[in-house]
Amino acid sequence: MPALAEGERQIDQTIAAFSSYKGTVYLTDRRILFEYGEGTIHKKFHQLGVSLRDVTTVNAKHARLGGQELLITTRNTNNGFGTTQIAFRVAVIPEQWMVKINNLLIPISSKLSPTIVVEKEIVKVPCKYCGTLVDVFRNNMCSQCGAPTR
Repeated sequence: MPALAEGERQIDQTIAAFSSYKGTVYLTDRRILFEYGEGTIHKKFHQLGVSLRDVTTVNAKHARLGGQELLITTRNTNNGFGTTQIAFRVAVIPEQWMVKINNLLIPISSKLSPTIVVEKEIVKVPCKYCGTLVDVFRNNMCSQCGAPTR
């Protein structure tokens, strides 16, 4: 189990392989980690990770002979994996992980996307009969005296 940052929580884990390494892939609310060990007597563990903020797409791939892959695309190669295309061969149905990761990405992307404010200008013209201000784009009759505005 990898060390988590303060406030970070683990969502899921599964046995997986990345490149020629076999290990465990972990999903937290902040990142995707892959931990694998080398050596038999003096086992040394290594961790590779990518922040969820850098993940752009998550897909599942089913190969022949029961192979299942979780395909993750990132914004840049400046992550623990050194590539923008990360492919994990996983021991579970990859769509389950795909849904979990995408659910975590939605709040991140909504925080990062700018808020769009639409300003609307309403033009009101005085009625030529009674002087009441009338929105000529919405109303074709004066609300006060009933005269046509066009």
